[in-house]
Amino acid sequence: MAPQRRGDPRKGLTSGMKILYLTHGVPESQARGGNITSFYRIAQLARAGHEVVVFSLVTPEEADAGADELSRIARVETVTAVPRASAWRYLVNLLDPLPWPIRKYVSRAADRRVREILSNERFDLVIGHSIHSATRLEAVRSATAAPFLLFAPNVQATIMDLYWRHLRNPASRLYARIQWGKTAAYEGAMASRFDRVLVYSEADRAGLLELSPEAEVEIVPVALDVAALARGEETEETDILFVGYFGWAPNLDSLSWFLDEILPLVHERRPETDVAIVGAGAPAWVGRLGERDTRIRVHGWVEDAAPYFRRSRVVVVPLRIGSGVRVKIVQAMAMGRAIVTTSKGCEGLEVASGEHLVVADEPSAFADEVVRLLDSPEERRALGSRGRELAFEKHDAMKDRAPLVELCERIVRERAAEERC
Repeated sequence: MAPQRRGDPRKGLTSGMKILYLTHGVPESQARGGNITSFYRIAQLARAGHEVVVFSLVTPEEADAGADELSRIARVETVTAVPRASAWRYLVNLLDPLPWPIRKYVSRAADRRVREILSNERFDLVIGHSIHSATRLEAVRSATAAPFLLFAPNVQATIMDLYWRHLRNPASRLYARIQWGKTAAYEGAMASRFDRVLVYSEADRAGLLELSPEAEVEIVPVALDVAALARGEETEETDILFVGYFGWAPNLDSLSWFLDEILPLVHERRPETDVAIVGAGAPAWVGRLGERDTRIRVHGWVEDAAPYFRRSRVVVVPLRIGSGVRVKIVQAMAMGRAIVTTSKGCEGLEVASGEHLVVADEPSAFADEVVRLLDSPEERRALGSRGRELAFEKHDAMKDRAPLVELCERIVRERAAEERC
């Protein structure tokens, strides 16, 4: 995966590009969804012979964890300057034009280092991991004329709009509604300032263009190492698996909805049904679930979620709030798991209910489908097999010519042609 020698970009792309990839957190193949997809974007570019330098704004914990896996395919640079959330910062943010999820990534130290990198080395392309990377826009523009692409793996304003509407506490609801307004204004203003914005679905493309009509938005598929995920023994030791990063509010809402309104209906018909919950960032009440009900096992953060997928009979993704594409569904399909999800959960994926997974939006219908699949081994396996075929067809990062790579190369060629004119 070593990068080849570059050609002169002013004469067109001849061998390998040099790309600066901006992110927060360290991309890795076994992390939460956003970091997984980020890792495989970088892997696709490196595999195609392009040199990637990853600059990441990280917390002290992330800096200590290191980036050994990523360092095998890219040069990694980090700056530790992410403030911790607190009630005081949330309160002060009411007076801030930027929403807190954006404000916390504004960093003079990060800006200085980005300018140094771009001033000392020539890059053909700059890529931002998400809308949070827009906080580096001025630093990038001041140091290079290279095209700057922004990934929008989800439309943050869409998530915030759905989130505040689901809240019941009046104070929390008002605060979230204010954050939604600021998020929509920020996304709308920033999207049109990038050379391209890349999204995973037509729904997100439409949502982003509604906020920023002048933005140039293109769709690329989520891509993972499907062959690696497909390997491994499937043991079906656990009835239901719920996987998610619980530091992301929509996942916590999803878990609460499942536990409160869906799982009791499952237990009415199958009292012995057990559930495994996997994921970091959960509040204390999640950790105590197993104390109240021995049928629920909470595993918290795990180094590799793949064995938990392979041990499950049914994977549930009962998402009510969200945007973008759920990486956990692509992972589950790659591993041949039967999946029950909502319309929101599988949004952006080219799937058919009953063909690749099962969609149910009401608690009773969701519980019915879970019970039916638990009691139907042959149907589970058929569903999983078709899902795996789709994952290979649509989401394999190890394809010889990945759509992301072709898009990046095209944009660099177009810029080179403009410069020659």
